[in-house]
Amino acid sequence: MKVHPLSTFLLAGLSSVAQQVNGEVVTIHGSGTTNPSKCIWHIMSLFMERSLVATRLTYRAVGSSTGQMEFLGVNNTDASTDPFQHVPHTHFGAGDIPVPSAAYKALNDATNEGESNMLHLPFALSSISFFHSIPGVPNDDKGLKLNACLLARIFDGKITRWDDSEILDVNDHIETELTKVAMQSPNGIYVARRVHGSSSTASVTKYLHEACKNEWPKSKVGSELGAKGLDEWHVRTKPCEGSGGMTECLKNNPGAIGYLDSGHGWSEDLAEVNVQNLDKTFLTSRAARDKGGITGAAGFTPPPDRIDGDWGSIQFINKAGEDTWPIVVMSYVYLRKDIDVFVSDDVERGLLKLFLESLYDDDYFGKCTDLGFSKPPASYVKKATDGLNSQGISWNFPIQIGQENMWSFESKDKTRKIAGAGKYVVSGKRQSLNGLKIDEISGKETELELEVKRLSAVLASMTSGEHDDHDDDRGHNSMKSGDSGQAQNALVLGAISFTLWICAILGYLVQRFLCGGKALYE
Repeated sequence: MKVHPLSTFLLAGLSSVAQQVNGEVVTIHGSGTTNPSKCIWHIMSLFMERSLVATRLTYRAVGSSTGQMEFLGVNNTDASTDPFQHVPHTHFGAGDIPVPSAAYKALNDATNEGESNMLHLPFALSSISFFHSIPGVPNDDKGLKLNACLLARIFDGKITRWDDSEILDVNDHIETELTKVAMQSPNGIYVARRVHGSSSTASVTKYLHEACKNEWPKSKVGSELGAKGLDEWHVRTKPCEGSGGMTECLKNNPGAIGYLDSGHGWSEDLAEVNVQNLDKTFLTSRAARDKGGITGAAGFTPPPDRIDGDWGSIQFINKAGEDTWPIVVMSYVYLRKDIDVFVSDDVERGLLKLFLESLYDDDYFGKCTDLGFSKPPASYVKKATDGLNSQGISWNFPIQIGQENMWSFESKDKTRKIAGAGKYVVSGKRQSLNGLKIDEISGKETELELEVKRLSAVLASMTSGEHDDHDDDRGHNSMKSGDSGQAQNALVLGAISFTLWICAILGYLVQRFLCGGKALYE
């Protein structure tokens, strides 16, 4: 079943009321990139639902640069730590960009006499896309087409109108829509961009530079323009915070253009730009994903020799291939090798290790594919799983349990008799009735969304007067008013049905969590 973002949200709510065992609550927390946040939250929600012991797993989606900053803990002091710096604020960090080589070296010099003291654990591949909100433009291969140089000129304030001749030259198929939105936008194109450090910004600015150096200089490549000596964004651009803020900027401003992780844009039904790749093919990230063009981009770059090595030069921007998407990112978890120094509790450390292992388990990460993510190539996965179990990481589990992790999995498909009932087993067979009901509701909601989209397409087709030769043969040469009315009624009914389901879900939430399970009228 497809995992709807709403089910992840509701599962998290269910997990928050888990019963404590002997007053014990085991907690781990991380922070970083917003890109795979829904994937991470979903896996964490499953852990909290499937654990016997009450667990609390949290992740703050704050951007890759902030995640790196909080993980590295530069100048964070702790009286129990020598040296008095590089104390992480979180159990783990996450980002869609590797830790820069200089920061990697500084960490090693300060904490391990120059020897490596961290790992990059690659766990997901995804893409960054450009999206727009031009009314009437199809969201497919017949939609808006822009190459890197046109995008660079738009984001650099050199092209300010959608009816600019340079844009119309490659978009004559939608000239009417572009001219109309230009006439309705006296202030020109609304150009949205991220604020603070963002891997999305780092990726799109690198793509613009790699694919059109004449228009986008290297001084405008980085996760946060205007910082660390980089040039500022053009004054016409509008700041939007996070993927959610970017979504709002696009939805609230007809004729806008911006960029964010593709999965987020797909889930919000945003219209995607057909971007030109290195082989001069115009395509969307969704079309590239369906043709293997996202995982294919990573195939051109082998992983570093060591999982604890310097990954600073690894990138998947503007790679060759007819169907390759030009802005592909790898999501990493950042992990300290001296983890026992900062996570002193054996049970917490064990839960952290099991959580990291779940990122490579189909029963957990498998759900993330519905959110727009792909597995890294096998060579990267093996590097990560071998690294998690290497002797270089100070897991240091107690001798009395054989120095092995006290936490383990029980899969949905294979019962571990007696052992599966253990205190520290995360069991796929341990679910709640409420959780199952939420999955059912989520499935119906997805069906309704698809039905509304289908009816919208039918109505659009009938309104435009499109018909085929078979319709002509049957005498259906044009849309009849009765057909149009029926289609409109069906569309309205579908929308009402969808809205009623949302109301029912919200009512369930209020009754279940805010009213202690009692009826609202009691």
